[in-house]
Amino acid sequence: MPNSSYLCTTDAESLYPSTTVADFEPSTHVVACDARCVPLLWLALFRAADIRTQTIVIEADPDAVFYEFDEATGDFVETDEEDEDEVVEAVAPLVAKERALAQLDAAVPALNRLFEAEGPLDGHAAMLRQAVAAAPGRFITIELDEIDGLWEEGTFQPALRAALSAMDASADPVAERANLVEIAQLRAGRAFPPARFLLDGRDAADDDLWNFVRLLGTAFSAEVPWEPSS
Repeated sequence: MPNSSYLCTTDAESLYPSTTVADFEPSTHVVACDARCVPLLWLALFRAADIRTQTIVIEADPDAVFYEFDEATGDFVETDEEDEDEVVEAVAPLVAKERALAQLDAAVPALNRLFEAEGPLDGHAAMLRQAVAAAPGRFITIELDEIDGLWEEGTFQPALRAALSAMDASADPVAERANLVEIAQLRAGRAFPPARFLLDGRDAADDDLWNFVRLLGTAFSAEVPWEPSS
C-alpha cells in the first residue's frame, strides 16, 4: 500500500521495525494502517518527547538488476552496477506500550475539547486501546516516512511535534485543531461516526466512512476491534 502509515508494536526499542527488527512479523506486529495520513487517535498514543532519531542501514539487495539506455541500439541493457547499502536518518515516535496506553487515555479529554462539534472520542479510543494492548511487543511506533514524503520538504516533522504537544496542553486551539485535521486528513465539519459504526453495519455516507478510518486506521492483517471479523 503506497504512501501509507503503519502503527507497529515490537519487542525491540527501534524505529521502523519492519526494516530493523529481524523477527518483525507484519501479520501480528502491524496493529493497523492507513493511506496518505496518520490517523488522529494514533497520535494520541505519543507525545513530542517520544520522537526519536535513529540511523538505519537499509541493506543492498544482492539480486537487484540495473539497466541503462543504449543510444546505439535504442534499448535498455543490463549494467554491471551493484546495489549499495543506504544509510537513513529516521525520525518517528517510539514509546513503551504501557506508557502509550496511559497517554492515549490522558489525551482523550483534550481531543474531545478540540473536536467538541464532532462529538466525543472515548469509545473510539477504547477500541484502539484494546487493539494496542492485545498486540505483541513492549514498544509501539508509527512507520510514517511515506507520509512525511507527501508534505513539502521540512514541514511534516514540525507539524507532527506540534500535534503531539497539543495532546498535553492547548495554547492555540484553532491552529492545533487545523494541524490535526491536516495530519489525519479529516473531513471537518461532520459529526464523527460512532465507535461501533462498522460493527453495527450502519448505512454509510462516503464522508462518514472516510472520517471513521481517519480516526482509527484499518486492519492490515490482524483483526481490529472496530471492524467486523472477516
